[in-house]
Amino acid sequence: MSPANTVPRSRNAAATRAAILQAAQGQFARSGYEGVGLREIAAEVGVNAALVVRYFGSKEQLFTEAIAGRFALGPLLEVPRMELGERLAHYVLHKEDQAGALDPLLMLLRSAAHPQAGALLRLSLEEHFVHPLASWLGGPDAMLRAELIAATLSGLTLSRFVLRLTALSSPEVDPVVDLVAPTLQAYVDGPVQQRRAGKSV
Repeated sequence: MSPANTVPRSRNAAATRAAILQAAQGQFARSGYEGVGLREIAAEVGVNAALVVRYFGSKEQLFTEAIAGRFALGPLLEVPRMELGERLAHYVLHKEDQAGALDPLLMLLRSAAHPQAGALLRLSLEEHFVHPLASWLGGPDAMLRAELIAATLSGLTLSRFVLRLTALSSPEVDPVVDLVAPTLQAYVDGPVQQRRAGKSV
């Protein structure tokens, strides 16, 4: 009897599936869609690739589940409006790029070049981050402001954790937060609306 047939009987199926999904999230965040194969994911969990296919169907379907809900805003919006810029800056700059990081922005940056993965990531980012944030922001240009916030956070993640630019990758991030937070807060407050109002006076 092959390992693919014996593993489900010796393991809790739900726990094994969850372990595969977690391993996939970590590997996609570290190496991107093209840099990860089902064999590598299976090996991390101690199963074979056939079992991964049995649970998820294909690499693309596994990736779809791996990013599902990863961009959800969650507690990031549980602050007064005037503090959101600083909260977002802390979120993106104080997190650690650890070996097992499940950072959705790293998944985005390291997989966006792949046509299918990039499309899935864009849809997930829009559904779970941009659209809810735009709804929360409200007012004119809400969608534009939400996309500018997403672009700023993505750029900071790229510069700090992928490119590792010297100043931005420094462990001393509070000065960076102090500089970035007002820009993010300006998007929250609606600078475009304010500027247009000033011109009409």
